[in-house]
Amino acid sequence: MSEKWLKEHENLEKLLQKANQSLSERAKYPKSSSNYNKISNQIKNQLGKIEIIINGLERDLDENNGSKLTYLEKNRRTNMLNKLRTSLKQIDQGLKGDGPSQKDSLLVDFEAFNSQPIETEETLNLNSEQLTVQHEKIIQSQDRGLETLSHVVQNQKRIATTIGSEVDRQNDLIDSMGDKMDNLNERLIKETRNTRVIMHKSGTCGNFMRNYIKF
Repeated sequence: MSEKWLKEHENLEKLLQKANQSLSERAKYPKSSSNYNKISNQIKNQLGKIEIIINGLERDLDENNGSKLTYLEKNRRTNMLNKLRTSLKQIDQGLKGDGPSQKDSLLVDFEAFNSQPIETEETLNLNSEQLTVQHEKIIQSQDRGLETLSHVVQNQKRIATTIGSEVDRQNDLIDSMGDKMDNLNERLIKETRNTRVIMHKSGTCGNFMRNYIKF
């Protein structure tokens, strides 16, 4: 049963690839053409059959194979089905025109379906319950790591806020100094002008006294 399940999954991958190729082929024709409509109907029928087979594999996994598979293997096959459904949805959206229309956006990484979980010495001899406990411990460890990261981010945010406030304060001081320099410059110009006036008057008065003494 296990080999049959994997074989049917492999056939599904090929059907999805074929449907994806048909969708690319359809893009070569105008929407109003008979070829466009013909290919659309073919893809629609293919997707319907694929969905039925995926549902069957899912039932087999839950009802028959689930008790005979390890936790990791059952989880792997569940992920394989989820990826098939994602690919099916992408092609269906492309068929209806609801999803991205670019050809590249319809490409599916089918090689990812065959990814194998890596057994380690820690998990090799564990049963399903032990794997579940270990999985929960890993999740808890990840949660603690995320909490620590959250504290670090908050601390960095406070530091950034403090730096921002200090920069604003320094900018205000610079603006204030600029205003004072402007005022000082205006006063310097005014005092220079007054000094010139006084010097001019002093020179006129000295000439008058010299002329008065001569007479």
